[in-house]
Amino acid sequence: MWCETQKNGSVKYCERYTDPLTEKVKKVTVTMPKASPQNRNKAARILQGKIDKLLTASPVRSDTTLKELADAYIASLRQRKRKESTIRTESTNINCCINIIGNDVLVDKLSPRYVNDRLLSSGKNIDTVNTYIKFLKFALKWGIKSDYHSNNDIWFKLDYIHKESPDEIPEVYDISNEYLEPDEIKKLLNYFRDNNQWQDYYTSYFMILTGMRIGELIALEDADVDLRINTIHITKTYYPSTGYVTSAKTSDSIRDIHIQPELLTLIKKLRLWRKEVLFEKGIKSSLFIPNLKTGNYMVYLTYNNHLKAASLKSLGREITTHKLRHTHASLLAEVMSAEQISRRLGHHDDKITKAIYIHVTQKMQQKDNEAVDTISIIN
Repeated sequence: MWCETQKNGSVKYCERYTDPLTEKVKKVTVTMPKASPQNRNKAARILQGKIDKLLTASPVRSDTTLKELADAYIASLRQRKRKESTIRTESTNINCCINIIGNDVLVDKLSPRYVNDRLLSSGKNIDTVNTYIKFLKFALKWGIKSDYHSNNDIWFKLDYIHKESPDEIPEVYDISNEYLEPDEIKKLLNYFRDNNQWQDYYTSYFMILTGMRIGELIALEDADVDLRINTIHITKTYYPSTGYVTSAKTSDSIRDIHIQPELLTLIKKLRLWRKEVLFEKGIKSSLFIPNLKTGNYMVYLTYNNHLKAASLKSLGREITTHKLRHTHASLLAEVMSAEQISRRLGHHDDKITKAIYIHVTQKMQQKDNEAVDTISIIN
């Protein structure tokens, strides 16, 4: 150990050591107010403590598997007191992702191309694959900072799968498959009504008239529907994958939906039906459309299966809850601008909605042109 006197009279004590990871000689220092036997002994103890800590520090691991990384990352979320719904969402998506890639794959051996190829070959749709990638990148970035791996390329270069925008949708693609025409809406609702599937009837009809996401509807409280000011307040959403209700999907999702006359009539009928059914079953619930067996949140999977089965039988094709939302957009396209539709639906930018808007307005223009073509003054 040696010392260096500073300009202000203090003394810097120094000591060398060999870094086992690089085999280079490095030094540690500590500054004392003045030179004295007591300060020299104290500095020696401090410097030795620093060296011991550096020599025993864990090096960056090179044998971490994806499963080990995922488990450690999820554990860190709990240590950081993250919301349980957030932990469940991240855990579900990350574990689904690594099950496809391989639980025992070494993180340091991963490449972006390998990850993308494995996920695409799984048969999952692009949105699901990109969701997996998003949460995997969270874990990979945390792993770098926490010395679980040294593969900077995998989290930095791993990118989302490109999805075609409306302008890139091939001409053979029929955008009308993304929503229901008015006659199809009637067929679907009539099927539910004729088969006494009243909860499915009201749920589908309500979504078509509001454009709400299914998660927003499941989380909707009866008190959120205010007929005094003809407004539905959207502030939260239900995540089927976790079973938790959290704040709305994005800041744009927090919104008020105006209740138009047809929707007002539907809400009054729905509330009367709801009141009768809950009274008959002896169930109390604050939810707008609850699970009729428990009074808790509606089971998304059950409704989704009913919707697919009913649409297949009544329309000859399967309809998803998102297509009911698109149906609302198609109805609005006849009377509102694309920006107004986006505000009502609660999203900043939705490519399918814009494509539907363009498609519907083009159909309207074609009808206008056909009407003009019928005008004849001189035969």
